[in-house]
Amino acid sequence: MTSQAIAGASPCDYQLWDILVESAKERTTIRYSKLARQAGLEQCQDELRTLLQRIRMYCTENNLPILSAIVVDDVGKYTGLSSSLPDAPWERARVFDEVRPLALRVHC
Repeated sequence: MTSQAIAGASPCDYQLWDILVESAKERTTIRYSKLARQAGLEQCQDELRTLLQRIRMYCTENNLPILSAIVVDDVGKYTGLSSSLPDAPWERARVFDEVRPLALRVHC
């Protein structure tokens, strides 16, 4: 995310973004539990959900692939997007195909 990306963005926002970008570069999904562990949020599931929602909103508002689309639950179901969205598999493909612009956004 850029420095003006989200008013009040915390270091956790940027850390989560970096973890997701690295996973996208590898063209892999990431489980909630692994993401929580890597971000140090194992005991903060509500905060993790809030941060993922902020990332989704940022991506949507800036016409970027929705980075949170690569997050899956611990049984492998895709949950980074609302289950009511039928285009979630397409969005994951878009994340994998367009990861370079996402990576550049992190440190602009």
